[in-house]
Formats: sequence, C-alpha cells, structure tokens
Amino acid sequence: MTYIAKKYRRFGRCQRGTAAVEFALASVPLMIMLFGFIATNALFFTWSTMQNNVQYAARMMATGQVTSLKSGALSATNTSDTVSCGSTLNSTQVEYYACTGLPSWASFTVTATENCAAPSVTVSLSANASAAALADVYAIFAGKTISAQAVMMKEATCP
Repeated sequence: MTYIAKKYRRFGRCQRGTAAVEFALASVPLMIMLFGFIATNALFFTWSTMQNNVQYAARMMATGQVTSLKSGALSATNTSDTVSCGSTLNSTQVEYYACTGLPSWASFTVTATENCAAPSVTVSLSANASAAALADVYAIFAGKTISAQAVMMKEATCP
C-alpha cells in the first residue's frame, strides 16, 4: 500500500472536526428559517397594529371627536385626505390616531375619507410589506403592500 493510500485511510477514520462540519451544514437552513420566522412575525405584528389603529381612528372620526386635515377645505359631501405618518400631525386629526404606536421600522400612509352624502367615514393605512417584515431574507415580501381599512357610519353631524 502506498503512502498516499495510507493517509486517506487514516483520514477516513479520523473523527475530529465532524461536529463542526455537521453544524456548518445544518446551521444554514436553520438560520434561514429563524430569520423567516422573525420576518413573518414582524409583518403580522405590524398588520395587527395597523388594524387596531384604523378602527380606533375611524371610531374617533365617526363620533366627531376628531376631523381630517382638510375637512373644512373641501366640499361637505365628500372629504378625503392622504398623508404620511410623521411628527407634523396633532391630536385633533384622525391621521394622528391612525399613526400612533406603529412600529418605527416602516413608513406608513394614511387616507381618511368622510362622505356626508351616505354618512360614513373611511380610514385606510398602508405600508411596504418588505419594510414591515424587518428581515426579509429572500425578498419574499418585496413589491407587496399591506393595508388595513375601517369603514364606519358617521354618527356626528357633517360639516
């Protein structure tokens, strides 16, 4: 038997480093699954928060406790406004309540509509799904939008 054949046979029986190789092979799919679970959890957390916020904001607007930004500027039959969530909103605007408590890792757009012809209010909130996912490993959520909407009957008087 040659020297090289003896080396290969001895190398085949060696058990040192086996655990490291097995860990390296098994850890990659486990890490991908872990970050996938984190991304999905962040997306569902964001979506749930969005749903709660639009319901609360629509209830506040339907009862007349708050108004939309342009509620006095447009006609009395249909008032609509779209803004991005930011620090420029104040507590007298329905968009403020739709934006309160949302995760900081994504940007959101709020649309508030008040229709006095058929007394109703609609509050919609949308965000980029990839940004809301926080750790979108394989760009599964790329190009998608998550949104939440609440429609309620207007209980207070229209302007």
